[in-house]
Amino acid sequence: MKKYLEDRTLAILLFFMSFLFVNLYFGVICATRVNIGDLLYLDVIGTVLAVTVFLSDYRKHRRICRTLAQEQDIPKEEIKKLLGHQLCEIWCRRKEADEEKIQSLYNEILELSDYITLWAHEVKLPLSALRLMNERNQDKVLQEEMQDPLERIQQYLNTMMMSSKLKKPENDIKLEKVSLKEAAAEAVKNHSYFLIRHNFAIEMYLKDIAVYTDRRWLVYMLDQMIGNAVKYRGETPALTFGAETVSPGSTDFWIQDNGCGISGEELPYIFDKGFIGNSQRNGSYRSTGMGLYFVKQTADRLGIGIRAYSGENNTRFTFTFQNHAEHFFLEDQSKPCRNVRNRGKVLDRCKDFPLLFCYN
Repeated sequence: MKKYLEDRTLAILLFFMSFLFVNLYFGVICATRVNIGDLLYLDVIGTVLAVTVFLSDYRKHRRICRTLAQEQDIPKEEIKKLLGHQLCEIWCRRKEADEEKIQSLYNEILELSDYITLWAHEVKLPLSALRLMNERNQDKVLQEEMQDPLERIQQYLNTMMMSSKLKKPENDIKLEKVSLKEAAAEAVKNHSYFLIRHNFAIEMYLKDIAVYTDRRWLVYMLDQMIGNAVKYRGETPALTFGAETVSPGSTDFWIQDNGCGISGEELPYIFDKGFIGNSQRNGSYRSTGMGLYFVKQTADRLGIGIRAYSGENNTRFTFTFQNHAEHFFLEDQSKPCRNVRNRGKVLDRCKDFPLLFCYN
């Protein structure tokens, strides 16, 4: 109501000025010829009419606001009833222009994503050739020096390819029963060169716990965590993986390192895009601030909770998995849903999930 009154300030002022003018004219100038009772009656009638008009206009204003606030498309006929023919035409033209701009930007993003994917695949061949050439290098010192940047390039390439798929990951999702121990082992293997080179101690307390998620995206998130542990390692680096079932439908999976840690004032912002931080991160390695941002984006799209804890010389990231098997009709609790006829039903039952994991 307050905003409505602010929008109608001029109309309200004009009404009061007209009201005052009529009363002054008939009450003062024509006082000898006008009965005071008739003037009061005229004031009451005018006030009732004005209030009726303003209430009607306010109801229409609220209806327009509610309609325009809706996320779904609004029929043109409904817009025409609310705004009138002229404003409706202007609305439709602006909407069409905005949709064309959005579609154009979307196509540009898809083209860029396709180019990145093509470029990444093209780079794999010369990178593999360089790795083979380095393996035949007789100079062991030079071989080790060359192997370091080659491994980094390979990891950056994998990160770039997976990150480009975050724009539209629903086409690259496969929900399945994933062993946390196997996923952690795969991620450790991906970083085996740097873990061995820097003498990392690896401990796993995972037992036989499994969760329902996408295996490749889970390994991708673990890759980012292990990569950070390598970059910000301590003097005697160590990595610890653990998991526990906190409730019948919830599992916590955590990874902890003993590196430089994250300061308390920076901790709330580590998942923000481009956030680098200053505490003990001013060494030779220049962080981009994108790794944990991609991890958070991936976790959100998969419906996985993620929390970070950091103390002196240690950092722990905890992933929380919910058992959504029944929502996706996994009959044997190990295979993803393939029944296309259930798509609509899945959508109805899984409104809280950001992605639909049922696929052809």
